[in-house]
Amino acid sequence: MDNTNDLKPTTADPAEAERENAATDLGKFRDVRALLDAYNSLEAEFTRRSQRLRELEKAEKEDDAPVATDTAPNPPQGQLQGAALLEAAQNDEEVKAAIISEYLLKASKNRGVPIVTGGVNVPARKKTPVSVREAGELAKQFLNKRS
Repeated sequence: MDNTNDLKPTTADPAEAERENAATDLGKFRDVRALLDAYNSLEAEFTRRSQRLRELEKAEKEDDAPVATDTAPNPPQGQLQGAALLEAAQNDEEVKAAIISEYLLKASKNRGVPIVTGGVNVPARKKTPVSVREAGELAKQFLNKRS
């Protein structure tokens, strides 16, 4: 059994050769009909899952949407407005703590560059002359200030 090839004999009929190649390309499916049935069931399952996913995403978006609920009742006209409202909030420690924590939370999200205060002055940007004439003018100004 040296150097023997177990190849199927080729046929002279191209249609028969095509059927043999198609049969080997179907993999685990016994015929084209079984492959088509499997594809159709897979497509139906994919459609069901896609619809279910779309429903879940829609429900999640609806849950995440801000709900306009006003838990604090509106005071009657003329009651707790302006300075009276400020005084009432300042006297209530829980309200003050809630306002401060909300402010700090918002401020920490929008962190900017800290402002340098105190200490050294930042010098102005130096003007660099671009021509000999400008250099002469700067030299004259410097010498006039020194005298």
